[in-house]
Amino acid sequence: MPLPSTRLLMLFLTLSIAGCAWMAPQTNKSTASILQPTQMAPGSAVIEVFSIRLPPGESDLRNRVWDEVDEQHFPVEVRRKLEKNGFRAGILAGQIPPSLLGLMELKGKPSAGGEVQQVKIADLATPSRVSCQHLQTQAGQRYEIAASGLIEKMPILVSESGEIRGVTYEQAQGIFALHVAPQPDGRVQFELVPEIHHGQNRQRWVGDQAIFRLETGRPKRAFEELKLTAVLGPGAVLLLGSQPNRPGSLGHYFFLENNGRDDRLDQKLILVRLCQTQHDDLVSPGPLRLRQ
Repeated sequence: MPLPSTRLLMLFLTLSIAGCAWMAPQTNKSTASILQPTQMAPGSAVIEVFSIRLPPGESDLRNRVWDEVDEQHFPVEVRRKLEKNGFRAGILAGQIPPSLLGLMELKGKPSAGGEVQQVKIADLATPSRVSCQHLQTQAGQRYEIAASGLIEKMPILVSESGEIRGVTYEQAQGIFALHVAPQPDGRVQFELVPEIHHGQNRQRWVGDQAIFRLETGRPKRAFEELKLTAVLGPGAVLLLGSQPNRPGSLGHYFFLENNGRDDRLDQKLILVRLCQTQHDDLVSPGPLRLRQ
């Protein structure tokens, strides 16, 4: 027969366990899942790409936009190469000026986030037209930004290594190849290389780390000398456009397009804006690579 002290000890333990079970809070799983913030994958970043068309006669508006942008962000040698090939680029790290904000149609619109989607924005009151693409990017992956439409014949003058060469491409389109690399401090390094995709689709073998795969696509010419590299913080904007009076240059074909109404050409701008990153020093202790 158990001793009285032993029975008391067993009774105390039983009451303690029952008390703990009675005091355990009830969790509403559905409510908990709703309240948890959305987590992004390490190395990812959400960006917006705006394509803006300015009709002829809007040179004053275009000049006001460029007056607000820091074109000195890029090294002198890079700016010189861009200028010779008809390109213009700058960074806007502070508050977006009213002239650019109106073109982007951001007033009253939530910032981008979440899944990849493409939104066609209605025509503005002026003849300008705007489209916006939201992308959730991953470090090391390749993305493409279409600068121009399909051009039947593209005779260009390219300045490379101090020499000017002429070449003509059939069924050509101006593309920017984009790579991103989130940094430990929450900023993102961007790399853009202008390319011309031309001709018909072909099959070719592509090697990647000693692994070869058969890929279908159009031939492309990448202009690595014109590569742009910039580190942007959340909300910062990279602006791309063309130099005036550079007919036949790459920038001319990338950013000038027939408006379909008369013989004049619409000027175009491309804006790349960093919206969101998953900043975590424990997950990303060092800078990630731009290309895998």
